[in-house]
Amino acid sequence: MKQRVGWVFLILVSLLLGASMAPAAAKQKPGEQADVRILIDISGSMKQNDPHNLRRSALRMLVGLLPKETRAGVWTFGQYVNMQIPLGQADKAWKRQARAESKKIASPGQRTNIEEALHRATEDWSGPPTLFRRNLILLTDGMVDISRDSAKNHASRERILQKIVPRLQQLKASIHTIALSKNADHELMQALAQSTGGWYEQVDNAEQLKKVFLRMFEKVGKPDTVPFKDNKFSIDDSITEATVLVFRKPDAKPTQVIPPSGKAFGASNLPDSVSWHQDEGYDMFTITNPEGGEWRVRAEVDPDNRVMVVTDLKMQSNELPNRLVQGVTLPLEVSFTDHGRLIKKQSFLKVVNISAMQRDEEREHEPRPLLDDGAGADKTAADGYFSLAYGGEDLQPGMGELLLNAKGRTFVREKRISYEVVSPLDIKVTKGAAQGEMELQILPDKRLLRPDGVEIEAWLESSEGEQLPLALTDAGEGVRSGSFNIMSFSGPHKLMIKLKGQTVAGHPVDYFDGPMELEGIKPPPAESKPEPEPELEPISNPAPAQMEQLVDEPEPEPEPVEPTEPSHEPAPQTQAEPVAEEAEEEEETDWISSSIWLAVINLLVLALGGGAFWWVRRNRQDEVTLVDEGAAGVLQE
Repeated sequence: MKQRVGWVFLILVSLLLGASMAPAAAKQKPGEQADVRILIDISGSMKQNDPHNLRRSALRMLVGLLPKETRAGVWTFGQYVNMQIPLGQADKAWKRQARAESKKIASPGQRTNIEEALHRATEDWSGPPTLFRRNLILLTDGMVDISRDSAKNHASRERILQKIVPRLQQLKASIHTIALSKNADHELMQALAQSTGGWYEQVDNAEQLKKVFLRMFEKVGKPDTVPFKDNKFSIDDSITEATVLVFRKPDAKPTQVIPPSGKAFGASNLPDSVSWHQDEGYDMFTITNPEGGEWRVRAEVDPDNRVMVVTDLKMQSNELPNRLVQGVTLPLEVSFTDHGRLIKKQSFLKVVNISAMQRDEEREHEPRPLLDDGAGADKTAADGYFSLAYGGEDLQPGMGELLLNAKGRTFVREKRISYEVVSPLDIKVTKGAAQGEMELQILPDKRLLRPDGVEIEAWLESSEGEQLPLALTDAGEGVRSGSFNIMSFSGPHKLMIKLKGQTVAGHPVDYFDGPMELEGIKPPPAESKPEPEPELEPISNPAPAQMEQLVDEPEPEPEPVEPTEPSHEPAPQTQAEPVAEEAEEEEETDWISSSIWLAVINLLVLALGGGAFWWVRRNRQDEVTLVDEGAAGVLQE
């Protein structure tokens, strides 16, 4: 008896010591697992918007992606609401049932009773969430339609907004909405998503449903993933399961998988460790205890192909809002856990490189590093949290995606966060009363910003950087108004706006953007024409008749006189009378000076010519006189 008691005592002591030496299991945090309620519209209008019932294959894809720890259920609704797939844990049995039941989805309904569907799917929720994150996925192509009486339809819509939404807000449940038609009540779908922190998408073609459901899964499931680039992915020793999603076109060849060992397989020759689901437009296969190393897939490359993994080595990150306000900078933090515990080992952290790459509707931006150095956005160095300040002026309105990538010595991880960037203000520019006058109104969004304490500046800026400040007046509730005239400037100018304030959540807003371009029509200044130069009479070479006036007439022949000794005095030079030219006193130009000089030279030539002509003629007269006198002397002898 004593020996038995002694053995029992030793066993108890050993158990206690073993328990004290074993690491304590990490407690699961609230919201660590997902509770997903899926609501699918089966009203008659779906015959036009989803004639091939692509809702079925999209639902099967979503079901296949859900982790086995997820709690999920599916409801269909038209005039009435049916629980198509009972609420339960998404294990293999539940997934088999869900895939079978999905084949029954059609479009027999006569109405669209969204109110009753929301009520039935969430009636078991009460109190704050415990282990599960509460999510609803609502797919519809229409509007609230419970009766031919439009007043009853309106009342049902109001009850959704005034009663159901506030209740779901208190339950911290998110509604993710998909509008499968241009005719859907987009305002209601957006309100349901935005007021509960959910995600909204509009789909014009049912062919897009699969990829929309993939994004919805990433929102609600928050899976652990590894990069899948050029149809290659790497598996490390910590991964116990990998699920691969490969989108496939109708005429594509069968998908083939090549493990690190090199022996390829496909849907027709599976190893025991692989399960394969082939459906319309995609292949999905799950590998249990996958071989470590690089895996390859022979299929068409698609940016939406994914590799989800089950692993104890997880990359964790804080969540960004589904709607980011332009001008708001938020902290982004990434850490790693092993079996639920934060990893702080420097030997691990120092060899991990983490980057964040932003994608928007225009381009991919350069990756930015997340650091654990205690500088900038990082509060404490070497504490296991890698940080980055994200947002600000880098974000432009529209849809975007943040791709987190981590690479360690023996592992890689990836995470995608999709979001929508929204402007914190609305701008209205209308014609004023005067010609060219434009009235400006800047209206901060009350749903996003606190109206008090908003500061706004505005100006027009040319492409050369010239700024024209605009005077703004406070119209109340943060609204600013002003005016400008497009005839006061010319060419393209951007309307630049700078806003400072706070979001309703208390985050600082520092908005700066040029959201609008205006064309100025200022008339060009009138060009002042120079006074015409005074016209000058052209100076040309004198005509022969004019030359006679410019040169002295030759003296008439003298009367015969008595012969005397010949005179040898030189002939007197005859000078031309100066020609007076009247002209107005003006600034001389080169061409006038040249003309005057030419005229003077011509006059001198004419004067010299006239004098020479007179001198020659005079000499001839003298010679005649001498001859006559000589002849007379001979006769007298």
